[in-house]
Amino acid sequence: MTGSWNARPSLRAIGLLIIASAGGAANAADGQTDVPPCAKLSEVQMVQLLNGWRAAFVSGSAEQLSSLYADDATLVATKDGKVYKGRDAIRTYYKDFFSHHPRLSIRPASLVAGCASATISGPVVYRVTGERKGTRTLLGGRYEAEFKQVGGKWEIIRHSLAADPRNIGEPFDKAMSAPGSDL
Repeated sequence: MTGSWNARPSLRAIGLLIIASAGGAANAADGQTDVPPCAKLSEVQMVQLLNGWRAAFVSGSAEQLSSLYADDATLVATKDGKVYKGRDAIRTYYKDFFSHHPRLSIRPASLVAGCASATISGPVVYRVTGERKGTRTLLGGRYEAEFKQVGGKWEIIRHSLAADPRNIGEPFDKAMSAPGSDL
């Protein structure tokens, strides 16, 4: 009795494999392929996505940086600013922004993994060339980048840069609690 009981789970597993493979063959015959299981990134992988964006930003190449965005991605540079829609508009924004020689300080404070998606947010400060020669202006606040896996590639689909004017020593919470702030 014990021997037949132990054999049953094995027979069940073999039967399930046969049924599953037959279903896969039918899908292949229909031209459909199996959808991979939900891809959830680890915290390390999400930080690697952010580091890829950071490396492209530091390169100063608007072309390289905009290639990380989906074709229909949206970018909001400031909390009350213009929305840049699409890779071409985002490339144009970065080309102009890079003319101010930004220096970047960014840190991931919140990492949220979803099914084939990831949202990363945290504080960011940009030091850009000021209006007078030899001066710098601080921009910053709280950024948020939403990534989605599209065809095996992770792309940014929505991004807020939080490039708002800052005063030295101004806490991030003060800027975030300003009226009309939705970041």
